Amino acid sequence: MKSYLHERLKAALGVAMLASACGALLLPGAALASETPAASSGPSQDQDASAQTLTISEALSRQLGVLTDANGIGWPHAFVATQQTRDRTRELGRRLFFELRQLSSQAVFDDRLSAEGLKHWMRIIGRTPVEGRQVGRIDPIALWRFPRLDIPLTTGDWIGQCQAETRIQLWSAVGVRQLDWRPGLTLHDAIAGLPGAQADSEHASVITLGGRIIVRGISAWNDQPYTLAPGDRVVVNMPRISAAAAWVNRSLPEWLSLQWPGKECRSVDAITGEPQQRDYLQVARQYTDSDDSDYRDDKDSGSLPQGDTP
Repeated sequence: MKSYLHERLKAALGVAMLASACGALLLPGAALASETPAASSGPSQDQDASAQTLTISEALSRQLGVLTDANGIGWPHAFVATQQTRDRTRELGRRLFFELRQLSSQAVFDDRLSAEGLKHWMRIIGRTPVEGRQVGRIDPIALWRFPRLDIPLTTGDWIGQCQAETRIQLWSAVGVRQLDWRPGLTLHDAIAGLPGAQADSEHASVITLGGRIIVRGISAWNDQPYTLAPGDRVVVNMPRISAAAAWVNRSLPEWLSLQWPGKECRSVDAITGEPQQRDYLQVARQYTDSDDSDYRDDKDSGSLPQGDTP
């Protein structure tokens, strides 16, 4: 027993001498303060801040009960819509609307453009909710394999899922149409099945369900086979007759890639779980609401974008 006490005393003295030599001896009050944080707003603010920031995987886990329906979660149709991506979608949609308005006026004097087709594009963009999403997969396996995709979310960022879309959306010289999908449907067949859709175009952009943009040749000299999948969106590019036309050819596929992946979509705040309502391009309302007959035609032809419920 004496030997044990002797060794313990030596160890305690050694630690005390070392701390003293380094000037690191703490006063009892200081030690107590370091061990028992004072009741201040600092720690609680840090806890509040951390409570308002979750990674995608954490947010999905927290809101799993809200997002799950009778069929569970269809991960290809789940999405994350951050405030930044929604702002980007709004910005793109606003500029696309006015660029198309300018091009449709130009089409009156240039028969290489379809005035009615461009006006239809413009109306559909004006009536499509401002959505925006992170392009790519957000299923647990993808987030585990690629941790960089598991970005932090805060209040104001949304998560959600859509019902599966079984049709193809085609943007062409004759406007916007929803086409029935069938196994083996190719890009060439989809365009050829709609008279006037190709016009003088040489390329088309396919926007996949995951938001990937694939450009394919569609004319006789550069035809590139491509098999479409349900939910794909296709843009038949305009002839590159101006800088505005070239910009629309690049930016419309990007805008479509940011749209939510399916129809009848629902979204909640990533942190609070509160249901969220989408808004629209207010700048376009005076033009898109001015022609009720065209709007009825759009509905009757089934040409509204996926997920758009007027």
